[in-house]
Amino acid sequence: MAPALTLRSALWACLACLFFFVSLPARAAGEDAGAPAPAVPDIVPPVAIDAGSVPYPAGATGDAVVVVEITTDTTGQVKQSKIVEGEGRFAEAVLAEAPRWTFAPARRADVPMAARIRMRVEFRAPKVVPATEADAGAPDAAPRKATGVITGTVEEPEDVRVHGQRKEIGQTTLAAGEVRQMPGAFGDAFRALEALPGVTPILSGAPYFFVRGAPPGNTGYFIDGVRVPILYHFALGPSVIHPGLIDHVDFFPGGYPARFGRFTGGILSGETKAPAREFHGEANIRLFDAGVLGEAPFADGRGSVLVGGRISYSALLLSLVAPNTRVSYWDYQGRISYRVSDRDTLSIFAFGSYDEVLNRGSEAGAQFYPLFRTEFHRIDLRWDHRTSRGNLRTAITLGVDNSLAGISGNTSSEVIAETLGIRNEYEERLSSTAKLRLGADAILYHYSVNAESNALFQSFTARDDVMFGVRGDVVWRVHPRIEIVPGVRLDMFTSRPAPQTPGGTINLVAGKGGVGIPAFDPRIASKITLSKKAAFISTFGMAHQPPSSAIPIPGLDLGTLNEGLQSSVQASQGLELALPLDFSLTTTAFVQNYLNLTDQFATCITVSGNQADDSCVSKRVRGRGYGLEVLLRRDLTKRITGWISYTLSRSTRETTGPVISSPGPVSLNLPASSLGDVLAEFDRTHVFNLVAAADLGAGWRAGARFYLYSGKPYTATQINGIPLPPYNQDRLPAFWRIDFRLEKKWTLGERGSISFVFEGLNVTFNREAIGAECHTTPGQIFDVCKPSYFGPVAIPSIGVEGFY
Repeated sequence: MAPALTLRSALWACLACLFFFVSLPARAAGEDAGAPAPAVPDIVPPVAIDAGSVPYPAGATGDAVVVVEITTDTTGQVKQSKIVEGEGRFAEAVLAEAPRWTFAPARRADVPMAARIRMRVEFRAPKVVPATEADAGAPDAAPRKATGVITGTVEEPEDVRVHGQRKEIGQTTLAAGEVRQMPGAFGDAFRALEALPGVTPILSGAPYFFVRGAPPGNTGYFIDGVRVPILYHFALGPSVIHPGLIDHVDFFPGGYPARFGRFTGGILSGETKAPAREFHGEANIRLFDAGVLGEAPFADGRGSVLVGGRISYSALLLSLVAPNTRVSYWDYQGRISYRVSDRDTLSIFAFGSYDEVLNRGSEAGAQFYPLFRTEFHRIDLRWDHRTSRGNLRTAITLGVDNSLAGISGNTSSEVIAETLGIRNEYEERLSSTAKLRLGADAILYHYSVNAESNALFQSFTARDDVMFGVRGDVVWRVHPRIEIVPGVRLDMFTSRPAPQTPGGTINLVAGKGGVGIPAFDPRIASKITLSKKAAFISTFGMAHQPPSSAIPIPGLDLGTLNEGLQSSVQASQGLELALPLDFSLTTTAFVQNYLNLTDQFATCITVSGNQADDSCVSKRVRGRGYGLEVLLRRDLTKRITGWISYTLSRSTRETTGPVISSPGPVSLNLPASSLGDVLAEFDRTHVFNLVAAADLGAGWRAGARFYLYSGKPYTATQINGIPLPPYNQDRLPAFWRIDFRLEKKWTLGERGSISFVFEGLNVTFNREAIGAECHTTPGQIFDVCKPSYFGPVAIPSIGVEGFY
């Protein structure tokens, strides 16, 4: 008998866990630390064994010194930590790492005892993405043994130097503090993605991107390791996560490490901020939405509660120009964490989003009905355990994805995907030059479909999909100047038909027509430090992905696994340079081949009589993306800064299209072999970003961005509306826009501030050519085509932000 599980009931059951965490009894953080012993001559102070490894905090700039007072117990473990000197992100980073430090315990008359000491942590800002020669290729910020002699319970601080945190090879990191200064990103770390090389938009302002030639649906989105279906609200909305929760965003256009998989394009991974040790919050109100986020510690810092979210009132503004249409969205985030011991932390993280477009007829008394609605929810329960030489995380994730399309007030189609996942991640430092990283996970998707009234939804089937796999890699410094990261993923993809009943049961054993496909994905990356200011980067890997939709929408995943997996082969070579004035330059040449791709944007011409169908909804294509990426960058939080990104690329699709025979007054007989490689629908030869920003003093800061890209290709040679090979040989006009940001900030007390922000996307109100209009002219064989324009898409924002 097949096992059955109702995921929706399990989801609500886990919400009850949230209240359980709130009711945890508060326990003093140092209740068993013991009082510090009085200083007597026979005291032997604690001696640091593994202490002082503190990553340079993301979003911070410059040098800093933090003095921390820590209390050790009779085993040498840190029981309490308190900042004596220092503030901001640097102090938070030290407090986050101090519990990991270990000491030989203090002794009195050779008896272990609790003690209190002070340590000094000195931060040095990284000057360049490549590490310094002394740190070249280190698998992580290596522990630094504390030196010096402590002669009592309180002694002069010890010096610990920090040279910055290791980043993955091929990774670009955007710190939250930096991207909040990006003009046109509206303070959103994820919307700043379009300013990076290798990223091509489908439309100005729309947060859907081709990454190195892969469609938007082939880019994976993750929040703290949790896969999410979308990262942006519908159409031109912001991301679905409050920006105050995000610490940094990691972007991999290709060649990503083994912990990411099941996507043939790029990876965008957001990491949330660590639980805070003191109360803080922020709020903002803008023309189209308002948001708030607050966090408070409890149990003397052992626990933390965070709540945040945003709600849009854009429907009020839209009703002025489109009274029969309403657009709205909201999102929420909640997190509770509790450190149950010095090595163990339990947490629950819940987040979700909702988007809706309502419409009504023009007749009097017509009611609004949902033209389109989409939402998703996730609950992630985690246990983090710190071992003597590494870390272990075990997590269970529950989720619901839902999309609905309506035709009238009484007719709609709906897809619901209920998910259950479990993952284990472990890393251990094998030696000072090697670190092992392992992982295993499984995720179940239960799809329910009601598609009677919508032809698009009929492409999706009710089914049960299971993906599970294992992965591992080693960060190995084989030489002070050479680091390699070999890795591999082994995944299994299965799919089985399920009853078309929303909220129904899950069949993992019973049923006919099931299919299972394994995948083997090797990866390797290397970094060779040529000098203190130069490093050579190389990545190579394979990736597989189930069939996907062109644009990521919750629940709308194609169920055609029986036609095989999508796959890609990814390779890149790059050079990283440190330049004067704290600039860094990265140049990368890449090539990515795509096989069996589900790209609904691709051109697949089918002709029947005088009717042409150029869609690839159910067809598979091959493709390739190759080119050169350049990123010249200076931290946007600097007083005067600049940023240039440029992508020179070519994206192609190889289709095995049909024979076109006599499509009109002219007799044509074109074999499929005449198609060959054609330019992809959103191939843009040039994509260019220029960002400049400056601190004007007295709390004023201004910035602007110039954004330019080539027009997309199209086929101008047509007869009676039927495009003729060779396809996509003509190109629409290029598009450019200017974004602007102006901020005035007032400081309130020691920690508070309030800011007035004016920001605009496309302040030049430029229109974009999105296609071609072709008309048949009497007496002429070929159609006459000219560009069709959309827009202008311009987003103004006037808002007030407050921080504490």
